Amino acid sequence: MAVVIVSLTLMSTPCWADGDQQVAVIANRDGKITAIYETSFQIDHKTYSLTPDAVILDRHGDPLTTSDFRVDIEVKYHLLKGTADKIDQIVLYLPL
Repeated sequence: MAVVIVSLTLMSTPCWADGDQQVAVIANRDGKITAIYETSFQIDHKTYSLTPDAVILDRHGDPLTTSDFRVDIEVKYHLLKGTADKIDQIVLYLPL
């Protein structure tokens, strides 16, 4: 009997609990917010928008909202499968 263990380290994966359900964020891209618009924003000068159910967290795994977005904040994010500009998970690295 063979056991195969695969480990992918994309980033430290903060989690937060929503009732009994826990959501793990797997953010495989990183960058810096360079502009913020009414319904979208830019990371490294490329425009993105959030999915309606996007998970937004800080570096500790605490939930945030779009009102926490600021220009020059470092982020790690994940694109919705099959899209090039829809973010479904994002971690904001707010200044300490």
